[in-house]
Amino acid sequence: MFLTLHLFFYFYSSKSFTNSSPPLHISETSFLSIFLSSAVGILASILLFFVSGDVLYACCRSLYNENLLNKTVEKGTQPKIDISNDEFVSRPQVVERIKEILQPHKNHSYYHLICGEHGTGKTTLARIASSEVGCGVIYVDIPADLSGLDKAFGKAINFASEKISITGQWLRKIKSDDTPKISECAKALKTFRHASEVYKAKHDKPMVIVYDNVSYLVHKNPKILDILQDDAKHSADDRKYIAVFVCSEGSVPQRMESRSAWSRAKTPVMEIGDLSKEESMEYLIKKRKIKEVDAKKLFDLVGGRIIELKTVADDFLKGQEFEVVKKQVLNKVEKTFRSAELLPNGLYYEVGKSIIGDLLNSNNKSNELSFLDFNKYFDKTEKLNEVLGSNIFSYHPEKNVVTFQSQSVKCYVHENADIFSVPGSHIKIIEVN
Repeated sequence: MFLTLHLFFYFYSSKSFTNSSPPLHISETSFLSIFLSSAVGILASILLFFVSGDVLYACCRSLYNENLLNKTVEKGTQPKIDISNDEFVSRPQVVERIKEILQPHKNHSYYHLICGEHGTGKTTLARIASSEVGCGVIYVDIPADLSGLDKAFGKAINFASEKISITGQWLRKIKSDDTPKISECAKALKTFRHASEVYKAKHDKPMVIVYDNVSYLVHKNPKILDILQDDAKHSADDRKYIAVFVCSEGSVPQRMESRSAWSRAKTPVMEIGDLSKEESMEYLIKKRKIKEVDAKKLFDLVGGRIIELKTVADDFLKGQEFEVVKKQVLNKVEKTFRSAELLPNGLYYEVGKSIIGDLLNSNNKSNELSFLDFNKYFDKTEKLNEVLGSNIFSYHPEKNVVTFQSQSVKCYVHENADIFSVPGSHIKIIEVN
């Protein structure tokens, strides 16, 4: 339409000109040149219009997101706690310890690591502490599927959903696949740093970022974990924000400890362990309404690992006999031993048998091995990491020792003492009528 009007006015002016001047002879080439120059001018105007609109849109969205972020930091993320009250085991001392970490003073210059085996309730406790502290605490739940990492960061900082502009779509088509792209992780860290400056200027203390479930990173994309750790170190140096990493024991603390960025980690790290016997019995008897004699057998089988206590309690309350519940637990552990190649004819059977023997040595009342003693069994770090990551043994960074991963693993070893050349169990579970 613009082009038609342009040509109309051109020919109109030409006609007016011919009324007072001798007729001009316009060649075909001249006409084409005029047509092309007019078309280019109009297209340039249209493109400028859309680009200007995109710039305005980007600026508005940036200001909107910045406002959302500042509001989110002020009140904190306050993650939801998805657990019923009748199955929740209160651990006020652990929560208070986490809350102390989440409330740093203005000159705090360390980042933190909170470790705990899978099923100890560390995520629930971290969420409770984050919600109770509120102000200045951003909680990021790392997803198992890392393709959703950008959404996890966006959810944590309450960003509006990104909508790609028309110009952005054109540019993406023009770009080659080899064009370097800024990772979502790097963009999120840049955003965190900006928010931390605003927060500290107002409150005179650094904000806190909690990265939960970082164990997913070490297995699927350890470079992202390294980036987060490096940024946590630099931010601690500059007193901008304090990072808290929540993870399972094993590969994550080992990797983080081996890097130079560990120099700014607060040591010893905090470890969330199993419930005590008293806490476990209270859970089984008072919350799950299981008789004391049966509760004791269940505790002897799986110990104070809350996720396992819940599972065996559920099965027992459904009417399953204890021996059936016990067999299910030990069968599951045996599959783990098989996957780890720690059974006869397995790659690590002999090494595993020696480690188990040392852990159950009569002189070793704590059933612990120093990490240095554990390390002596391996000639390569890769082998050590493979065995340690098999969920049979567990590394505890707070004490720098290795133990059995759980009570159920220890129970399996005692039930199969002949396989591992160890004495029979004094804790062997016997059915009581």
